[in-house]
Amino acid sequence: MTATLEQAPVISPEEDLLSTEPVKAPAEPITSLLNHHKRSLVKMMVSRDFKGRYRGSLLGALWPFIHPVGHLLLYTFVFCVVLKVRFGADGSTGNFALYLMSGLLPWGAISESIARSTTCVLEVPNLVKRVVFPLEVIPVVVTLSSAATQIGGMLILMACAIFYQGGVHQSLLFLPVIAFSQLLFTTGLCWLLSSLGVYVRDMRHLMSLGLSVWMYMTPIVYPASALPEKLKFLVWINPVAGIVTDYRRVILEGNPPDFAMYAFYTTISILFFFSGYYFFMKTKRSFADVM
Repeated sequence: MTATLEQAPVISPEEDLLSTEPVKAPAEPITSLLNHHKRSLVKMMVSRDFKGRYRGSLLGALWPFIHPVGHLLLYTFVFCVVLKVRFGADGSTGNFALYLMSGLLPWGAISESIARSTTCVLEVPNLVKRVVFPLEVIPVVVTLSSAATQIGGMLILMACAIFYQGGVHQSLLFLPVIAFSQLLFTTGLCWLLSSLGVYVRDMRHLMSLGLSVWMYMTPIVYPASALPEKLKFLVWINPVAGIVTDYRRVILEGNPPDFAMYAFYTTISILFFFSGYYFFMKTKRSFADVM
């Protein structure tokens, strides 16, 4: 990733005026990313980052598909075959694998983005010292690159669901709104963590442990109904739990999202998106001094 990002072109001060001035407008996180030059820069950097992660490897672009399939087989064996965990009334291994995959894919994209974000700024000291380079795009590139892997996995998941269930649900039309909330949440959190990672070098290790705890607090390898009644609140306060639940509803169950839960985790996602951006923009002025 370091080499990829450091190859990014330098844009002129006129093109990157928003990146060097203080945040002025409430909608600036959106208008800034919609800026033509930044949009083109992000697109180019995401493409380079995604390709660069697998360049030189024997299996190349197959790795984004091999990783989720490998985890799918492992968790299916442990939790379905050994521990006899079941989703819904259908106790088959195939049904478990579909529910598991629909949870692992978004979690994989979110957790990978978070893990990489803690060091993504530290990895590009040359870009940090370029006054006119819009550093705020780096966490966005990390988020979108991981999301690209999820998209490939989702296509496989939907193909498997069609084969197993014999058809397509109209509820798939809700997929973009769930994915949009996921991107808002992940981008905001990556802005926050990438900035903190510059000042707190232990952030990478803290998040490695935190992600392990977070995964098992999220109903990915078990149904939310398996949680004890006194722990049901974890599904509501955990945005990823709501995101995973809604992916399963629209892909596998033919139901629309749980609109109450969707409104709740989308509100949290919006708060993270804006607060993460403002925090990053305020703290990035000192990055060069700290590094």
